[in-house]
Amino acid sequence: MFTRLLLASVLVMSSSSLWANSYSWDFHNGHFDNLSLVPIGPGAVNLLSPTEKGLKITAPAGYNVKMVGFSPRFLIQGDFKISIDYSITNWTQPKSGYGSGPTIYVSMGTTDDPAASINRRLRPDGRDVYGVFAARVDDGKRTPTAKLFDVPSKSVMDGRLQIQRINDEIIYSAADDLLTEFHELATLPVSDSDVTLVRMGLEQSDVQSAATIQLHRIDIEADELPHLPSEQARTSRLYRPRYLPPAEPTSYRWLWQSLIALLVGCISGIWAWRRYT
Repeated sequence: MFTRLLLASVLVMSSSSLWANSYSWDFHNGHFDNLSLVPIGPGAVNLLSPTEKGLKITAPAGYNVKMVGFSPRFLIQGDFKISIDYSITNWTQPKSGYGSGPTIYVSMGTTDDPAASINRRLRPDGRDVYGVFAARVDDGKRTPTAKLFDVPSKSVMDGRLQIQRINDEIIYSAADDLLTEFHELATLPVSDSDVTLVRMGLEQSDVQSAATIQLHRIDIEADELPHLPSEQARTSRLYRPRYLPPAEPTSYRWLWQSLIALLVGCISGIWAWRRYT
């Protein structure tokens, strides 16, 4: 009897999470978690639309969006696992850049520090790929590594992406639809430093390309999640990640306005000179 109870306890422990802290959000409730997440990217407030089908994220053609999505208001320490469930509503083949599509990006400081990302991209050459990126810093030198893997079933526009860290290594995994298990793409050394910024959302390859995705769910598990907001800490000061500058439309309106202002100034000067001479 004791042996059976001990075996049952071991099975329960093995099936439980390996991490002490976790955060999850299901976007099918039609709401955005303003307490724990903050919109990030140019024009993010207007490009994020909570719906009952998930969080709709749009990167419109004609605007230099680059990346739009959201970031958790908390840090991540120790080993962790981050995953997103997504559906690609539409995307247009870009003419330049690295490709457009859903992404998870983690940074351990500034752009000179270690970082990692996983994404699914439609590239300018028409390939539908999973992309993984790692940047490791050794002796003050930042060394980037990038790899591409063809998506097995390009007709399936649903899937999942996952980044997991164990010690200083990042394990990159993907699921080719919303029902299958994750399969590992690569394992690369990065860093065991605190994650100070996480970006989840949609990347835009170039100004001419457009893409729309639905995020269904996000899950974050870690050894520690400092500054994780809770119902008991609504009045506490929230951790705020870095922001990107506002969106800039790709037009020459400012140039025409400057030329018109210069022309008006010249005409006014000539009129005044003729009147008083």
